[in-house]
Amino acid sequence: MELVTVWRIDMAVSGAGQPSRAWRKWVFVLKMFLQDALAYRASAVIWILTDVVTAVTMPLVWLASYNGRAAIHGFDPSQMVTYYLVLLAITSLIESHVMWDMANDVKQGKFNIYLVRPFSYMAYIYASNLGWRAIRTLLAVPLFVTIALAFHKYLLPPDRFHAGIEFWLAVVLGHFVSFTISYTLGLLSLWLYEARSLFNFYYLPLLIFSGQIAPLALLPSGLQDFVRWTPWPYTLAFPTAIFLGRATGHEICVGYLCQVIWIGLACLISRFLFRGGVKRFTAFGI
Repeated sequence: MELVTVWRIDMAVSGAGQPSRAWRKWVFVLKMFLQDALAYRASAVIWILTDVVTAVTMPLVWLASYNGRAAIHGFDPSQMVTYYLVLLAITSLIESHVMWDMANDVKQGKFNIYLVRPFSYMAYIYASNLGWRAIRTLLAVPLFVTIALAFHKYLLPPDRFHAGIEFWLAVVLGHFVSFTISYTLGLLSLWLYEARSLFNFYYLPLLIFSGQIAPLALLPSGLQDFVRWTPWPYTLAFPTAIFLGRATGHEICVGYLCQVIWIGLACLISRFLFRGGVKRFTAFGI
């Protein structure tokens, strides 16, 4: 199957005109991964349900915690429920977990196949991630609508939404922060015999410091200061804060800057890991 796929890519590239060669390669590979993602719809639904559990249970927990209080740390019930629904809406767009597939490819000896394809390895992995994100987001829409209808009386009115260009720019940059970091982690598989066990340690700070468990504003002030120096809040928490109007103009600009810095750092580190890792790579498996 891998040889057939390589042949199809080679044929598509050789038939492409010179001016649009790179573009046609990208479109062809993206279509291939979209078809692959559609073939595993059940797996996508299972992963979506893991996000739905948080989006359903946490608002219920917080609504019970108010117990007559008007607000908790500046969040009224409507803001709290909307917070988790926004997280549910953007998680499929932002979060990337490509390191697992990369580690499996290295472990099974398939990594060398990508090195001879007419496409950069990072771009190839990004096309895989983009295809998966697109299908997962599409499948998540009905579940999101269902949950939104269930909590409709607690949602913020539309005039309090901040879903303009500032929000969407933060979502796009957050998407690249998540991808470049997960891609960098995946390249550790070229340096370590068993890197997958390290990936599990990535998820604990991700859950807490990206705001998936609770808004970062509820953390102690000292811990909030520490979290600002990490990449995790600039994936999900930052765009959500913009949507809820809890980020000022200065904070938004600083957030953009931090997102760009983390993307740049991850790209630099991944470049070093890739170049050195290719020299160290030994194919295992069959």
